[in-house]
Amino acid sequence: MSPLIPAIIGGSMIKLLAMLLEMTGLLSIDGSTYNILNTIGDASFFFLPLLVAVSASKKFGSNTYLAMAIAGLMVHPVFMEWMAKAAEGTTVTFAMIPMTSVKYTYTIIPAIVMTWLLKYIENYVDKITPVVTKNFLKPMLILLVAAPIAILLVGPAGVWLGTAISNGVFFIHDKLGWLAVAIVGALWPLLVMTGIHRVFTPTIVQTIADTGVEGMVMPSEIGANLSLGGVSLAVALKTKNRELRQTALAAASSAIIAGITEPALYGVAVRLKRPMIASVITGFVAGAVAGMAGLASHSMAAPGLFTSVQFIDRDNPMTIAWVAIVMILSIVLSFVLTLVIGFEDLPVEEENLEEIHRDQVAQTISIKSPVSGKVKKLSEVADEVFSKEVLGKGFAVVSSNGQIVSPITGTVTAVFPTKHAIGITSDKGLEVLVHIGIDTVTLEGKGFTSNIKMGDKIYQGTPIVEVDLALIEAAGLATDTIVVVTNSAEYANFTLLEKDEVSEGEVILDVEK
Repeated sequence: MSPLIPAIIGGSMIKLLAMLLEMTGLLSIDGSTYNILNTIGDASFFFLPLLVAVSASKKFGSNTYLAMAIAGLMVHPVFMEWMAKAAEGTTVTFAMIPMTSVKYTYTIIPAIVMTWLLKYIENYVDKITPVVTKNFLKPMLILLVAAPIAILLVGPAGVWLGTAISNGVFFIHDKLGWLAVAIVGALWPLLVMTGIHRVFTPTIVQTIADTGVEGMVMPSEIGANLSLGGVSLAVALKTKNRELRQTALAAASSAIIAGITEPALYGVAVRLKRPMIASVITGFVAGAVAGMAGLASHSMAAPGLFTSVQFIDRDNPMTIAWVAIVMILSIVLSFVLTLVIGFEDLPVEEENLEEIHRDQVAQTISIKSPVSGKVKKLSEVADEVFSKEVLGKGFAVVSSNGQIVSPITGTVTAVFPTKHAIGITSDKGLEVLVHIGIDTVTLEGKGFTSNIKMGDKIYQGTPIVEVDLALIEAAGLATDTIVVVTNSAEYANFTLLEKDEVSEGEVILDVEK
């Protein structure tokens, strides 16, 4: 689902913009500008089966264009016209088989299931098609087999399943009310850590497509996201460790302003442990308030200061005040709780030792490439957490093989549950994060094998992870292996050696005190 999320967020935010312009009187709801602007925003949802087919085909390994052709049938004007006639009582058949009236626009599940089946249909047809006729007979047979299955069986069943899931979510929300929002808000940071939060994505997209808003998961994220910002501000205020203060301030601004919480979650809350308690408590309280206020989101952009407008309800101007209240509550409560609960500060060197360090001859530490491949600067990585050096300075290598080795000698200090990221600290205190792939947490550990554990002593060149690159590429994800010095503030100079290609174990970055 991840590759299509920008289209969904962009479309929903444009629809929200049209609503705000109409609320302020700048546009008329009957005017052409308003309606065209709203249509621009609605296009991603109307043609959702096509977008899903493209994304799912990369995940399942089926032919993207054949998947789009099947999804295109579902939203073709002529087919939709016949479905409308069936809804009015007209008997509609295909090859003498009666058809159920189904509206496929704004749906997800039929396209996902059909694209998955398409892979097996392709393999079967490929086996029975003579070689000399494959270029024209194979695609024709695939469409002749897949299209009827899609419109007679998978499509109707998928819509019914999607409706059942949506009704299930509505049922839980209706029965538990604000408590459902509060529970999700408390659990959200823990769900993000394990990657389980991704399972909510299809439901959120489908709910917004069906009703225009989502009122359980998205409102809960306000408190969850901004609480991590408040936690980070409190840590920045209280810590005596200069590097931690800089990390916490950067993480706080990222979480509060843009809703990007990974730096605060991994760089502060998980790292110091007790601040996570403050975040969980705040997520519950803020979620409860958001639920009681009836807040609902028109988009699925990560809640933050800049995206808070997605919770404004045109028919209820008080939602503006409630959004502000929940945001302020999230930051203030998590800030105070962190100060009250406290945390074990990271050790800081004595001032006289800092003076000695300044007088010492500069020490250079060489970091070697963990894998062979093409070298990238961090600014070229398609993830702002790394490209903007939120976690620190470093480099990336587009992996050409699946064996990832340690870039330094040291002790394993972190092994993420999904095995896609490993933390290593050298004997001299250099803290390195090896992050394999972009957004690979969504794979939930599939394709990653690692036998190392926290506390292990490892050496440069020690294999730390085995990766199935084909699986990552099939999921439509980048195979960049990123190496970041997470305590970059403690070092004066970083020299990335000028290389286009690098071999495993070859020096690529020099770090100097």
